[in-house]
Amino acid sequence: MNYISFYRKWRPQTFKEIIGQEYVVQTLENAVAKNRLSHLYIFCGPRGTGKTSTARILAKAINCKNGPTSNPCNKCINCISITEGSNVDVIEIDAASNRGINEIREIRDKVKYLPTLSKKKVYIIDEVHMLTTDASNAFLKVLEEPPEHILFIMATTEPHKVLPTIMSRCQRFDFYPISIEKINKRLKDVSAKEKISISDDAISLISKYADGSLRDADGVLEQLASFGNNDIKVEDITSLLDIVDFELLFEITDILIEKNLNQGLLFIHRIVNSNQNLKVFVSEFLDHLYNLYVFKNFDNPLEILDISLDFKERYIAQSRQLSSQEMEFYMNLFAELYKQIKWGDGTKTLFKSTMVKAINCKDIGKNIGDKGIDNRINILDSEIRAIKDKLVVVESVRIHKKKGVSTGEKDIEVIEDLKSGKMSGKENISAANVIKNDLIPEKKIKNITDKKKVRKEKEGEYENDIIFKKWNDIFSKIKTDNVPLHAMFKEAEKFEVIDNIIYFYLGENKKWHKDHLNKTSNKEIISKIIKEVTGKKYGIKFEIKKNSSKGELNKEGEEVDLKNKVLKIENNENNFDKNINKKSKEETGVNKNKDDIFDYIEKKFEIKE
Repeated sequence: MNYISFYRKWRPQTFKEIIGQEYVVQTLENAVAKNRLSHLYIFCGPRGTGKTSTARILAKAINCKNGPTSNPCNKCINCISITEGSNVDVIEIDAASNRGINEIREIRDKVKYLPTLSKKKVYIIDEVHMLTTDASNAFLKVLEEPPEHILFIMATTEPHKVLPTIMSRCQRFDFYPISIEKINKRLKDVSAKEKISISDDAISLISKYADGSLRDADGVLEQLASFGNNDIKVEDITSLLDIVDFELLFEITDILIEKNLNQGLLFIHRIVNSNQNLKVFVSEFLDHLYNLYVFKNFDNPLEILDISLDFKERYIAQSRQLSSQEMEFYMNLFAELYKQIKWGDGTKTLFKSTMVKAINCKDIGKNIGDKGIDNRINILDSEIRAIKDKLVVVESVRIHKKKGVSTGEKDIEVIEDLKSGKMSGKENISAANVIKNDLIPEKKIKNITDKKKVRKEKEGEYENDIIFKKWNDIFSKIKTDNVPLHAMFKEAEKFEVIDNIIYFYLGENKKWHKDHLNKTSNKEIISKIIKEVTGKKYGIKFEIKKNSSKGELNKEGEEVDLKNKVLKIENNENNFDKNINKKSKEETGVNKNKDDIFDYIEKKFEIKE
């Protein structure tokens, strides 16, 4: 008997043998059992997922001597001939090589003839998306009203290329990539039947290389069996197929975790002087980092990752030793390396320098902040605003001294802000309203401040008022210090202070944000920043918003939406500069421009000589 390839020899022959397509199998079995077969099916999905095998099994289920049956016998003449591909009533057509209108006309002329031996004549048309537009249009009439004895089963890897008018006439079944675990089981079964010696690690490597295609996995196993004389080792796979060993990925991650330069340099030497394709290695390492990131930040990582259960515990262990910031830094670093080595110029040198940089980078949180373009722009903007505010304050003090203006409680608030270091364009024209300390006796400042504090404490609003007034600074400080944390923190919609604990309330659909914000490390960062801004240490807690929870109230007692305040921060930030610049353009002369500014200030705050 002639030699038969693994993928043909071990091809499924019944519905129960089809791997990884449970929905398709159950639907077709029920359709056959209840005699609810359509005249036209289209199977869509990646290569090697069982589309043609399922079509053949369906043809056997219909034409079996014991059928129609969902469990064909595979013993009758019809089943055997269909399995061997010799049944005259089951016609397989490759649309890639028979894609013209003449071939379709030939099919159209032949469908009117009854089957020779079987109950139905079945046409299996593979790669149907390769038909020309004219051929597809000619096919439409046959597909819409075929004879009772005809069944069409079409298969395609690119359903979006199939004519929509054809798709609308079909029952569509989607075949999905087969999971690594199911490919592992299949390879173990085939290896045992073929008496091939292969380790679990080697099987996992083949499954990953197959990328969801069972046919590819069978082909690789067959190739390796010939290469290794039925004794397959991990080294055989990595050298023959240019696959990265999982152990190398875990090893390089351990080196980065431990910052072990000695081991790192040895690892670089091994990789560079091996037959390993560096582009493939970097790509696989990026996938490995992403897997670790998912394990770190997703509740059920195996729901969205297709990895072998054999490596689950190792992924969990490594993900616990790296912070999310570190993973993001390494992903950015090696993604940039992947772009650079894409063209193959200086690949080894680039790989060496990137590895050294990754190992020696100590303060990754600071590095991310320093490298972020947005953060650098924000820092420069803050410095520019501070300079502008100081110039306005100096001129304001000069004019008010000259006019001998008396001050009120509103001026005291501004002075307190100036003392605490708050002098930002975010408060619109507050900086221009500053009156220097020596214009007001220190005693008067203290008296007004004490009265104000006592009044607010009695009203139960003092703690909330502190946080709300300093919110712009808190928000900006978090953004500058920790970008990933800021992205989650900005989702806070309301807050309230109870027993020295600030409760931040998030929307009902923000459970993921709540869980991550409530991590001890994140709460400590936020608490530290709030202490730096307000001078007082608070406990921090994030909760899902309740209908009964209260946020900060404005003067009219209406609830304030904190999220809207956050969204307005950067818009308000530029209003003052825009107003001044607009006025400067309309008028000429420096002194006149300054007078206009302070005329506006006097009018705004009702300052009288």
